[in-house]
Amino acid sequence: MTRQILLILFTILIGKISIFGGVFQNNNSSPLKDGNKNEGVQEKLSVNFTQKIYQEAEALKFLQPDSAISLYQYAISESIKTQDSVLWVKSLTSLSYLYAHNGSFGHAYDGYWSALSLANQLEDDLLRVHIYNGLGWLYSFYERNKLSNEYFDQAISILKQNKSIDRYILVDNYYAKATIARKSGDIEQARAYLDTCILEKKNIIEVNQERNDNSFIEAEYVYLLYEDEEYNKALERLLPLDNFFTRYQHSYLVIFHYFIGNVYKKKGQLKESEKYYHSALQAGTQHKSHSDLLPIINNELSKVKLQMGKTKEAYEYLLKSKQLNEKQYGSRSNTNKKFLEIKDQYRKEQEHQQEVLREQELERLKQESKINYLRNIIFYITITALVLVVFFVYRNLRNKYKADKKFFIEKQKMEEEKIKEVLEIKNKELTASVLQIIQHEETLADIKKELTELKKDPDANQINKLSKKINLNTNNNWKEFEARFVEVNGNFYKELHEKFPKLTQGDQKICALIKLNFDSKGMAKLLGISTESVHTTRYRLRKKLGLSRQDNLEEFISNIG
Repeated sequence: MTRQILLILFTILIGKISIFGGVFQNNNSSPLKDGNKNEGVQEKLSVNFTQKIYQEAEALKFLQPDSAISLYQYAISESIKTQDSVLWVKSLTSLSYLYAHNGSFGHAYDGYWSALSLANQLEDDLLRVHIYNGLGWLYSFYERNKLSNEYFDQAISILKQNKSIDRYILVDNYYAKATIARKSGDIEQARAYLDTCILEKKNIIEVNQERNDNSFIEAEYVYLLYEDEEYNKALERLLPLDNFFTRYQHSYLVIFHYFIGNVYKKKGQLKESEKYYHSALQAGTQHKSHSDLLPIINNELSKVKLQMGKTKEAYEYLLKSKQLNEKQYGSRSNTNKKFLEIKDQYRKEQEHQQEVLREQELERLKQESKINYLRNIIFYITITALVLVVFFVYRNLRNKYKADKKFFIEKQKMEEEKIKEVLEIKNKELTASVLQIIQHEETLADIKKELTELKKDPDANQINKLSKKINLNTNNNWKEFEARFVEVNGNFYKELHEKFPKLTQGDQKICALIKLNFDSKGMAKLLGISTESVHTTRYRLRKKLGLSRQDNLEEFISNIG
């Protein structure tokens, strides 16, 4: 056993002694009185201890995988005893992850599906995300990329719905999809997923330097350069990342140094390629991780050795590659036998179902071939007829629409011209009426003047009555003018009253005459006042309208109504 295992077992022993010692520490205590209390303390201590075991396993999983497996198994058994379902699922998921990276795919398969069943009962999104992620990687090892992507997509779907889960996990799943796309040869899709990783990481506030680093994503971008055969650029960007992975993620050197070895191999620098292949194998052996790559690395190293003339070593690495490949993926492997049986059973069942469906489809086609042929003919004839009908209907509707539109425009123009003509006629009539009124006023003024002179005559009462009658006739003439004005300029008085409610009736008369472009002299004659009075009224009107000296009164009045 390792030092950590011995330390943990010693801690377990001390913990058990402390728990039992606590029960009998006070001889005067009544078992009935303190029993429940001691039970609660014991359960709490046990849960905390199991949590520590799990954390220790997490710390050792890449450094000492065998010790980590033992600790995960112990944490699972203890969490079952304490009924800590969450820790149970976490331990089972982490153990399955470790199995998968060590090449024990059958154990990983069983563990993940057991954990998923428990996580579904708990309805815990975070646990399900981790399990779906693990299943995605597991199926990718057997190049079942369609199923692999489906599990990663399920994890991403949960993460998009549940925003409370650590967003770094979302980045990890997009990174996984980018890796699978790159292995499948879909370089553009891989690059798109990596771009998504960068965008998501910009929204994450992370103080942990290791998690905040983009070296993993940068490495994947460089792998795409390798696929594009840009080996010099790939090497320039790969080498500066070596320090980060060596310091923080040493187990990842299996992949990282493997790719550097590939680049050097493509460049013809066989010694450098050999060095990095050896480093990748050393990291894989040390950490027992990324076991799916070890047969490939041994095979590539065998090719390099052969090119360097080291035939014996080339044969040894080729043999080792085949042995590892058979051990991990061959049907003779005890660790993967169950997994492969499930895989074969699934494949056979799928093939059987497809064969049954093909036979049923063939039989159906034989029976319905003639009917389908006639249906197709009828279908195409119907479609052709419908297309022709639609075409002609559309053309007729379009022509009718154009004609109606043209007719409407012409009619509207005619109506506008008619209205304009009517308006001009009415304005001319109104102006003529006003001129007639002015002339009438002048005549009446002359009569009034003559009558005034006749006041010296003894029949003064008759003269006064005649004068009043003339004044009444003048008021009637103004009312007639005002009625015609309103008929032509219907909104003028309404808008004038809304904007300037304090204007008097006399002010409104002045405004109406200004609207018709009457000068001061014409206004004086029409209103029966002096020209000076008209100027005074216009001056007061400007103040009431709030106009300055620079403002044009006639232009202002013409814009009303």
